[in-house]
Amino acid sequence: MNLSEIIQLPVSDGVHLFEKEKNQFEEKYLTIRRKEKRLYSDDEVKLLPFASSLNPHKKEWEYRSRSFIRFKEYLKSFKRELEILDLGCGNGWFAGELSKEFQHNFYCIDINLYELKQGARIFKNDKIKFIYGNILQMELEKNSFDLIVLNSSVQYFSDFNLLIKELVYILKLDGEIHIIDSPFYENEKLSEAKQRTEAYYKSIGFPEMKDFYFHHSYKDVMNFNSEFLYDPRTLKNKLLSIAFKHDSPFPWVRIKR
Repeated sequence: MNLSEIIQLPVSDGVHLFEKEKNQFEEKYLTIRRKEKRLYSDDEVKLLPFASSLNPHKKEWEYRSRSFIRFKEYLKSFKRELEILDLGCGNGWFAGELSKEFQHNFYCIDINLYELKQGARIFKNDKIKFIYGNILQMELEKNSFDLIVLNSSVQYFSDFNLLIKELVYILKLDGEIHIIDSPFYENEKLSEAKQRTEAYYKSIGFPEMKDFYFHHSYKDVMNFNSEFLYDPRTLKNKLLSIAFKHDSPFPWVRIKR
C-alpha cells in the first residue's frame, strides 16, 4: 500500500480506516486511559505538550515538552518537505503541534479509534492524515517515509526487532526512525521492570493489561544502526536533570538504515 492509497481508504469522522473492527487491545487501553485520567478534553489536547495547571499529569508533560522542543529544533535542520509517520500517535498532539510551524506531510497511525477521531476533530489540516490500522498488517510500500517517530509508543509493540525491521523497510534510503519518551532497560533490570508493571496494573484493577505492555532493552536498540541523541544515563544529563528538573528519564534514539 502506497501513501496515495492510504488517503483513499474509507473515512469516518476524519479518520482513514484500514481496520474495520476494533481490537481487543483498544478496548482495554481506553478503559485504562480513563482510569488514569489520560483521556483529555479537546481544549487540553490543544495545549499539549504544554499542559494546563489542571492536568493531573502536568509533571510528566513538563519533561515531555522538553523532548518535544528538542525534536522540533532538530526538525529545523531539514530544508525540504518531508513525509513523516507518527506511529502510535494517540490524539495526534505531536503532529498537530509540529504542523503549526512546519509544512511537512504527517501520517498519524494508531489502533485507538477514539483518540484518532479526537485528533482529526481538533487538528483539521490537509497536511495531517489520521489512519486507523495496525502498521504490521498494512504492508506499506518500501521507501515511503523520510522520518518515522514513535513518541511514547514503542512499549506497546511486543517484538522490537520485528517492528524496527518493518519500519526500516518503509523508510527512505536516507530516512530516520526516532524513538522518544519510551522506556528502555539494562538487561539485568528487565525482570524488575516487568514486576513493577505487573504490580501497577494489578493495583488499579487491570492485571490483564500487563500482557499488552512490553519491556525493551538498550541491547535491543544496539542491534540496529542507532545513536542516542539524548541519553539520560550520561553524567552530564543526570546533573542537568537535577539542576533544571523534569527532563525526560527516557532516551531519544535515532535509527538509520
